[in-house]
Amino acid sequence: MAGEIQTTTVITNLLPSLHAAALADLAFWTEADLIDFMDQALKRLARVARVWVERDTSITTEAATATYALPARHLATIHVSFGAAPLRPASAAELEARNPAYQTAAGTPDHWYEDGLGRNVGVAPVPEGATALPLLMQAWPPALDTAKLNTLVQAPAPLAGYLAMYVLAKAYGREGESEMPDVAMHAEARCQMYEEVFAHLYASPSGVQQGCL
Repeated sequence: MAGEIQTTTVITNLLPSLHAAALADLAFWTEADLIDFMDQALKRLARVARVWVERDTSITTEAATATYALPARHLATIHVSFGAAPLRPASAAELEARNPAYQTAAGTPDHWYEDGLGRNVGVAPVPEGATALPLLMQAWPPALDTAKLNTLVQAPAPLAGYLAMYVLAKAYGREGESEMPDVAMHAEARCQMYEEVFAHLYASPSGVQQGCL
């Protein structure tokens, strides 16, 4: 994926649409609100389409250990290898049918699975020593924070338009003096168009619907 989006620029370009010439002129929202809206947008899009796919090499197996914590920004596992050998995905039911002791039986792993909560990845048979367990994963992008320690998003340039529309949808959809339902609905419709395009380009995970801000 090529390109970086500077989110501070997205906010600056949005100010006229929020009836402000500068951040200090914002009457109904704070800069922190706008950053939070953009962070919500990134997390939403990460679920809708596989825009952020990463290879993680942080996990190393241990003897007699079947499961390992997934990386913090993990959203969905696409592929797992044991060293250089690819592993096949399997459900717990499939592995139990194959070997009821799959969580303790030692050997060279040939399958991978996730626990019921999706926070750990397991391999079967259980490793007998230390081996790299690289995985390809659908990931959350690094969080945008109000302290502005991270303001860059690694993404194609059109995603800036999605961020802008999402912020407008949230800002004018929030109940209060600033609420403008017609503007919010228009911005949400534009967001849905972006999501459909990104889902087409990057593949949409099953079971995720677009347009639900």
